[in-house]
Amino acid sequence: MLHMSRNSPYSDNTLIKEALESLAAQVPPSWLLRRKPSKAGLESDVAAEIVAPDGRTATLVVEARSRLDPKDVERVLARLRERLGPSGTGVVASPYLGERTREKIEQDGASYVDLTGNLLLMVDDPAVFIKRQGADSDPWRSERPARSLKGVKATRVVRALVDLAPPLGVRQLAALAETDPGYVSRILQMLEREDMVRRQPRGPVEEVEWAALLRRWAEDYSVLGSNRASAFLDPRGVESFVEQLRAVPRSGAAALRYALTGSLAARAVAPLAPARMAICFVDDPDGLADRFGLTPTDTGANVLLVEPADGFVYVRTREVDGLRYVALSQAVADLLTGPGRNPAEGEELLRWMETNSEGWRASA
Repeated sequence: MLHMSRNSPYSDNTLIKEALESLAAQVPPSWLLRRKPSKAGLESDVAAEIVAPDGRTATLVVEARSRLDPKDVERVLARLRERLGPSGTGVVASPYLGERTREKIEQDGASYVDLTGNLLLMVDDPAVFIKRQGADSDPWRSERPARSLKGVKATRVVRALVDLAPPLGVRQLAALAETDPGYVSRILQMLEREDMVRRQPRGPVEEVEWAALLRRWAEDYSVLGSNRASAFLDPRGVESFVEQLRAVPRSGAAALRYALTGSLAARAVAPLAPARMAICFVDDPDGLADRFGLTPTDTGANVLLVEPADGFVYVRTREVDGLRYVALSQAVADLLTGPGRNPAEGEELLRWMETNSEGWRASA
């Protein structure tokens, strides 16, 4: 385990020393990992050598980075590849590497190590593959604006970025999300660092990595934790609940503002197994339960009625076969954070959306 002071950043020398110690601690006992003298022109890079029991060796070139955001990974790895020559393995070392940064490094075929225990070492010859999970958040993170996607305003901005095709300007996003341009700018700066949106300086958003953005939103949002949910039993089953919703008048005193989410929303567009649980946003859960004859329960529920924290869940809903469903962006977030098999269904829905992106994304 690496020893860390509470304050960061580390000096390059300290960072590289502890990174190499961490790598050396993970190779098998019969292997050797040792530091080599730095090559001329390597600047902050340092060379190390891994030695197999049969004497075969591979060179590692380790680059120290006090911080590495996802948007900078491609540039840093291109720089590192220039120093590798025809052979060798590039390793990025940093006090902390976020999940998306680690994913991008691995996708590029490089390796990494951080001082919280996240580690990936991939060498072709001699063959080495070692991967470890460390911290999932930065223990030295300084307080900065827009570091998370929690809250109503962030939800609205994410929904607009996912639901609507670029280009999307800051003021346009602010109007769509019903919030102020300054807040939108701070969110976009965060998402640019995470390489989830791309735009020219002071220009509109030109590209959105919407699947990654939905997964990132699901880290800070929860369908049950961010809203008020109540569990009920419909003794006649989920389909009975659905049919009662289908019979609700579209207008008049008996009309109802609702939107189905979760498995039912996914099933409306993608081939999934029959839903075991109905999840429905509704402004008055108790009133709907009384109207439909649902029984409150702590166990065996097949209906979750969710009072939304914000009415934005009803924005860009879809009408299919007489039923109202949340937008697919909302459905994915609710599934990824929902109970039971919902997260797996969320991934299935994401795959369907990636294959059919032109069918559900609208123009702003």
